[in-house]
Amino acid sequence: MRNMKLAVLGVGLMTMTLATGCAKPPQQEIDGLSAALAAAEESEAPQYAADSWSKAQEANNAVAAEVEAQNNKFALFRSYTKAKELIAAANQASATAQAEAVTGKEAARNDANSALIAVQDSLGQAEGLLADLAACRRTPKDFKKDLEGMRGMYEGYVAQVAGIEDALAAEDFLGAKSQAESLQASVDGLVADLQSGKEKIKC
Repeated sequence: MRNMKLAVLGVGLMTMTLATGCAKPPQQEIDGLSAALAAAEESEAPQYAADSWSKAQEANNAVAAEVEAQNNKFALFRSYTKAKELIAAANQASATAQAEAVTGKEAARNDANSALIAVQDSLGQAEGLLADLAACRRTPKDFKKDLEGMRGMYEGYVAQVAGIEDALAAEDFLGAKSQAESLQASVDGLVADLQSGKEKIKC
């Protein structure tokens, strides 16, 4: 009877060892997660959904750490249950990053176009002021020289618009917006100078 009990116990331990020892990393799920993260990156999440992209990367790193921790254990004690839970969370984080990237990119496109329109309007205002000053009958000393200098600045600013348009065509919306905002500040300064000059000579 005792020998029979020992035999049954031995079979039970062997069965448990085989069942546990067969635990393997959920490779299919891991591959799916890699694909989800890649899709988020291709959607330009690093640029247009930076916070969500960071969270997705952190979630992916947590999966990798958990899988490695289990791989380093004796086969008898390995379990990938937690890893699968982390994979599900990481997949959700990647999907969120991808969705927000699409939305963020479209918002950036609209912002960049609006910034370009605004700077073009300001350049139109500057052009009108230059025309007013050029037609002014009052011509103080060095007036023509100053006017030529301001016209040169205006033409230089106009030339910069092409760079913004190129950035928009290349879908570098953040870069286009940055260029437009920088140019806007310069044009605003020129407009202020032209208005001030017009007031001083009472044109």
